[in-house]
Amino acid sequence: MADSRSLMRSWWRDRAGYDWLVDVLEIHSAQRYVKAMIGAGGAVMCLVTAVSLISNIGPRNAFFEIGCWLIVGLTALWALRWWLLPWPSRAESLLWCAGADLAITFGALAAEHRVYGALVSTLMVVVGMFVIFQGPLILGLHICWSLASGGLLVVLLVADDPVHTGAAAGDVRLAIAIMLILVALNVVGLPTVQFCHWLWRQHALLDPLTMLLNRRGLDYHLSYVFRASTREYAYIAALDLDRFKDVNDTFGHSFGDEVLARVADRLRSAADPDAVVARTGGEEFVVLGRRRDEPVAAIAERLRGAIETMPDLPVLVTASVGAALCPLTDLRDPAIMRRILHRCDTAMYEAKREGGNIVVIAEPETADHTDLDPRHHFCLRTIGRS
Repeated sequence: MADSRSLMRSWWRDRAGYDWLVDVLEIHSAQRYVKAMIGAGGAVMCLVTAVSLISNIGPRNAFFEIGCWLIVGLTALWALRWWLLPWPSRAESLLWCAGADLAITFGALAAEHRVYGALVSTLMVVVGMFVIFQGPLILGLHICWSLASGGLLVVLLVADDPVHTGAAAGDVRLAIAIMLILVALNVVGLPTVQFCHWLWRQHALLDPLTMLLNRRGLDYHLSYVFRASTREYAYIAALDLDRFKDVNDTFGHSFGDEVLARVADRLRSAADPDAVVARTGGEEFVVLGRRRDEPVAAIAERLRGAIETMPDLPVLVTASVGAALCPLTDLRDPAIMRRILHRCDTAMYEAKREGGNIVVIAEPETADHTDLDPRHHFCLRTIGRS
């Protein structure tokens, strides 16, 4: 139960779906196709509004007619924007989604026949399929608006004149049925799709053996999850198990997999609670977290010792560790982050050349870490075995 609550909290706090979607579409050269489809959605809504305007159950009065023609123009602009311009920023896409919600509500209220207005309101599900990528909080706001609009429509249906709405006017049972349809679409359907999308995304970022982040997951967390203060620093430690091939050759790959899983557990326990722990290769790991009062050398030594002291193994398993510091804000710069990870790898390979099971710190030439700049030239400092 506690794990379920933790999972739901993680889902609710997720804000990275939109940027992740844009990156994935760009990597797979799929942005053009998706933009064309989203634009087509706007074109269809434009046609729906235009046809409704000239139908026998068009707008209720001149005010609604003018508003609906404005919606025709805006939905046409939506289509052209998606077809002709680059992918919008998150802020711009939120404005478009909010405008679409308002336009659909207005169009639903404008319809002469309230049942048709309720049908129009289901178009909010189309907007919701795009809002899904804005995160659970934004989706929740969209759902609340959808339900409020639907509730207003069914109240008007019950109170409407039979001259306009026929037998549906005053039918409370029909109003309840329409509201239940809207609840099924918005309250049940959209959050379920959003949650499954988020869960699949999280699963794709995990290493299946250790359930640590994989390299893609590490990049994802560096780019989207860390919220940094300009005065904070991060530590990065790269670890590689020493002579792990001998372990596999002697005891078999099943035992090797068990060792990797146990190493993952030890690193989770030894790292800070808010640290990011990833398996980036066969027997390679990265630990990244906020530096507080503890020196980076002590943190790296704690991680090294956690592996060396694993109990109940027929062989001693050790790791070479390379570590470094950087301003936490630099984690969002992929170029700087790659350079820092490369320095950690260089330090880790230096530890291996010195026999393994030691820590090598890559640090700036100045000893003052409060003036740390990861673009300074780095030297290597070795911390021997404890």
